[in-house]
Amino acid sequence: MATKHWWIIISIVVAITAAATTLGLNSAENFVNRFQNLDDIDEYEEDMYNSTQVEGRRGKILFPFVSIVRFANTECATQNVMSGTCLARRECNNLNGTITGNCANRRGRCCVVSRSCGVATNVNNTYFSSPGYPAAYAGGQTCTIIVNRCNNNICQLRIDFMDLVLAQPNGDGVCNTDSISITGGNTVVPLLCGDLTGQTLYVDFNGNAAITITVTATLATTFARRWNIKLIQLSCDCPGLAPNGCLQYYRGITGTIQGFNYGTGANTALSASLVTGTRQIANLNYGICIRMEAGYCAIRYTQAANDVFSFTLTGDVDGADNTVLGTAVGAVNDGQCLTDFVVIANPTVVATGAAVGTDRFCGLGFVPVQTAAKPFVLYVVTDANEGATATTPPDVANRGFSLAYTQIAC
Repeated sequence: MATKHWWIIISIVVAITAAATTLGLNSAENFVNRFQNLDDIDEYEEDMYNSTQVEGRRGKILFPFVSIVRFANTECATQNVMSGTCLARRECNNLNGTITGNCANRRGRCCVVSRSCGVATNVNNTYFSSPGYPAAYAGGQTCTIIVNRCNNNICQLRIDFMDLVLAQPNGDGVCNTDSISITGGNTVVPLLCGDLTGQTLYVDFNGNAAITITVTATLATTFARRWNIKLIQLSCDCPGLAPNGCLQYYRGITGTIQGFNYGTGANTALSASLVTGTRQIANLNYGICIRMEAGYCAIRYTQAANDVFSFTLTGDVDGADNTVLGTAVGAVNDGQCLTDFVVIANPTVVATGAAVGTDRFCGLGFVPVQTAAKPFVLYVVTDANEGATATTPPDVANRGFSLAYTQIAC
């Protein structure tokens, strides 16, 4: 065995000597120094590939025993809000990516891959942007990206709306001007529109089937629409996977959950009842899940602070004053919540500890509640319009909801 090792050493020495003889000692030393100073191993690979003159040497490189260093294609930070994937320079160039810096101890390049309309991608951490982003997009034909799994161990697509502003729905909450649809996955995603910046969705892949994201922007409507969406592929063993039935998934002891298109400003469109329309999206039925952190056994929900509109699901916002908006006076629950409402299982009133006796909440205010029901999930339901019913007047100028949550230690 020792004899074999000696033969390996002798072979290496002979190879180095041959290189020095062939290239000239100074050229060989220059080559070694150059190799040591490379910022990226792919530059060395390119030299190997080209097999041309390097600092005066001719012929192919005579160092076949040098091993090529590899590194994981992990997420890397950039100098702006976008993140990239650590790749070799040639890989990034082949993907038409943008190199923003070094990674993997300067062995790789942080590569940002951005795509626009009419393409397919299987690259993790791809950004899907409107044409000319961040400039406003006037609209026109539908803009689509097709997302294929990057490998067979991918189970879920996390969709981060980094910046997504489309035209508001009509006064009844229907996305009939602009919209974003997400199809092909194993998760039902409602048709969405309006201001969705900061929202995140989790969509399960349906085997090897691609997920298609389509933005429809009506050219006839002048609006400063734009979008920049980050597409993150999650492996089947990733701890960040959203549980089944969770379109949204939050982590942390505290946080804020908001309905799609929530905002304090009213929709300027009128509803079919010719009153100020809603910001709430119509025809919703989805779950917002919150991971139960270690050592915590219950969760509390309250209205967002300093925002009287933070729970306005049903009723007449324009006709209510500050003695009603955002107060217990405006809060409605149980059988009166038939059109637009949120569902919280087995809630108790925070102030008294008494059971609420219902799981439905709507109206123009929200009484703080908590629940120990597992898992932590809040369901959102809206109907098809804001019009009057046989027993109630039309809803007016509703914004939706913005609720703060706090997990309670065991």
